[in-house]
Amino acid sequence: MMTCCTSQAFIGHRHRHHRFAPQRHSYHRQQSSKLFGGFGGVSSKDKKGKQIKKGGQSSATVPKKMTPQNAKKAKQQLLERYGGDLGKGTQERIDNYLNSLDPHLKEAAELYKSVTQFDALIAPMNAADRNRLIPPIQFEMVASDRAKLQSLMEEYKITEIDLHNVFQQATWDASADAKATQADIVGGQMKPELQERINKACAYVVDATKMEGAVGKILDVGCGHGSIVKSLVDAGLEEPDMYVGIDLSPEMVKNAVERYGSARNGRTGKGRVFVADDFLAHDFSVYGGNEVGSNAFDGVIFCSALHDLPDMIGSITKAASLLRSPGGKLVVVHAQGAQHVLGQHQANPVMVSRGLPTATEWSEMLEKHTVWGLSLEHEPADPRSEGDLKYGYLAVLSKI
Repeated sequence: MMTCCTSQAFIGHRHRHHRFAPQRHSYHRQQSSKLFGGFGGVSSKDKKGKQIKKGGQSSATVPKKMTPQNAKKAKQQLLERYGGDLGKGTQERIDNYLNSLDPHLKEAAELYKSVTQFDALIAPMNAADRNRLIPPIQFEMVASDRAKLQSLMEEYKITEIDLHNVFQQATWDASADAKATQADIVGGQMKPELQERINKACAYVVDATKMEGAVGKILDVGCGHGSIVKSLVDAGLEEPDMYVGIDLSPEMVKNAVERYGSARNGRTGKGRVFVADDFLAHDFSVYGGNEVGSNAFDGVIFCSALHDLPDMIGSITKAASLLRSPGGKLVVVHAQGAQHVLGQHQANPVMVSRGLPTATEWSEMLEKHTVWGLSLEHEPADPRSEGDLKYGYLAVLSKI
């Protein structure tokens, strides 16, 4: 699930969170799309009368690798849906999405992309290199673009987060069917060494649901098409209704609901919840805890997702606020490691605005943001280190 293509917005691995809101209040009132899967139905048996397996997890939630014949058929059908070429088909979907935007938002997105790419280009340069390598006319053009962008943002009350999320939603909506089908073909499994890293991260989150005082729920931020649901079940997540997944992309969420939304808790009749919404804006109080959602979850996991979010500090702040205290777990994992994410940032800064926090950065953030009430339990390996290569990126924080 780690693919790259020539798309202007498409990049990398999607597990996947935010919806852009150009006119924030009216947008969420009129267009916010929330797709819930897993509510309704009270029987602990399926239509054929077969008992659901221990823990309420039906066999339908445990994908199996397709037979060669079925895999071939699925690949053919997928290619047909994407016009015979996945890369070109994905790019066409992205272009169609961007072209469907209101004119002012489309223009702002194009300017944002141009300015962001230029800023990323010159960021590692010193002043002498900039003067030597970048023609003065290019600085003038970017300055003009920046002024136009600022004017549009002020006139239409557009934020940088909104513009970042334009490209996020365009990309992940466009690639959702492909990524979900490709995962189906291999039974929802990554390469063994990468899958092991995901499983380890999921175990931390699930273990938090078994501690004294647990509330019995976890949150999967950037859930994509439900790519870690199986890993969570394998790690011992006992009931479907202990899971809440949120993703910016309605298309990703639609695929997740189709694959994992049917299992029920035989006692409560409820199942997994998948919601397409902006993580930072979503009201989590409906899932328990107090009036603002505090103490709603035993664990919050960002699997291949934190680097895609437009506001890292804001995202960590929100996640920390949702955790049960004490003992809740915040887990950030990327199976391919911190160096891989830095490569994504360099290749496409519009989608990936920065790398994942190093252990030193985590310590500095925790010292500065004491309101989080978190302690670093498992330090991530630094980019380019032997640990990053062997084990990928894993940061585990505990609510104090």
